[in-house]
Amino acid sequence: MDRLLIENGYRLTVPKRLRRGLKVGDEMIVTVDRAGRIILLSERRIRAVLQRTSGIWQNRKDIPSDGVKYVNRLRRGRRLRRLRVNPRAANRH
Repeated sequence: MDRLLIENGYRLTVPKRLRRGLKVGDEMIVTVDRAGRIILLSERRIRAVLQRTSGIWQNRKDIPSDGVKYVNRLRRGRRLRRLRVNPRAANRH
């Protein structure tokens, strides 16, 4: 575990061994988890991962273009199954 000093202006220096993959000018997303640990995420790397996975959802006829509607439909089906209601019968109304 590294010990880091928060410098004037809240500057934090990332140790050399943790700098792999970071480039000058990268924008970082900073958050704190429930344990109080500071988490740095590279926005560039997050976007790259999202780009790789976005293609699997394109041009699907069974998924609406609005992902929120799709997720709401899935959740509605799960709630109806928990209540032991046939989701297809409930959607006819």
